[in-house]
Amino acid sequence: MKGFVASLIATGIALWVTARFVSGITIPSSAFHKLPNDLFTFAIIALVFGIANGLVKPVVKMLSFPITLLTLGLAGIVINAVLFLAAAWVTNQVGGHIKVGDFPPTLLTQATVVAALLGSIVLGVVSAIARMIIPD
Repeated sequence: MKGFVASLIATGIALWVTARFVSGITIPSSAFHKLPNDLFTFAIIALVFGIANGLVKPVVKMLSFPITLLTLGLAGIVINAVLFLAAAWVTNQVGGHIKVGDFPPTLLTQATVVAALLGSIVLGVVSAIARMIIPD
């Protein structure tokens, strides 16, 4: 249980950094202007992204291993971006508000693809660093 909470905190930190430093990714609750409501909304977003990274990502990585092997790992970046967009869509359905490029409403635009690629890279790097710092 402590590992899950630590992972959730690391994901929340990584999402906050991603929202602050990647242009095209907007999470209105990351400014924390209305503290109790924004903190709850941000916790929902971190929970959805944590579930996506903890449960869905390993299955998708295992199923896509042959194509990742053929592309020498480049397909992994695209898979992370697609999972980032999927988690953003689920978050918007649940009640958290996150905007990735022009998504929602437009999915396949240049701004959306670039924001999802950069966001997934920054989220992964910052989350890995935060997990190393935060004890289990």
